[in-house]
Amino acid sequence: MNFVKTNQQFLKLGLFAMIVFLLSTFSSKVLASSNNLETKQNTILLTESPRNNKRICSQRGANWSEVNYFESKNYFANICRQPNGKLMLIAGRKSNPNQVLKLPVEFNQGYLATHGNKTFMVSDNSFSMAINGLVIQKEEIIYQGK
Repeated sequence: MNFVKTNQQFLKLGLFAMIVFLLSTFSSKVLASSNNLETKQNTILLTESPRNNKRICSQRGANWSEVNYFESKNYFANICRQPNGKLMLIAGRKSNPNQVLKLPVEFNQGYLATHGNKTFMVSDNSFSMAINGLVIQKEEIIYQGK
């Protein structure tokens, strides 16, 4: 009699595990199709938000225009021309594109913006930040769009 009860318990546990697996697989596919995710061979891959969401010069106003756009592994940088003709750096982390740094920028073999003791430089090759003249972070540019 104990043997029969034990087998029933294993059967219930196996059935429960199979239902959980099927529900999680199905819900993953539903979640993937509805939340900017993509499924491939039963795995879920996050797709990066579209680049256009970070190219934000034109969102600043009617007379703002994009001069250049850069991306490194972790950052994005917009070089925008303001209505008065001056350049503005609007940059941020890809992981939090709504929190951006906005600084006036000058062009001299790259785009240079200063905020207190911090200097931000964006060139065709790299995006870097220096504090008191010492480069503390530098990333290679992986995409540039004009």
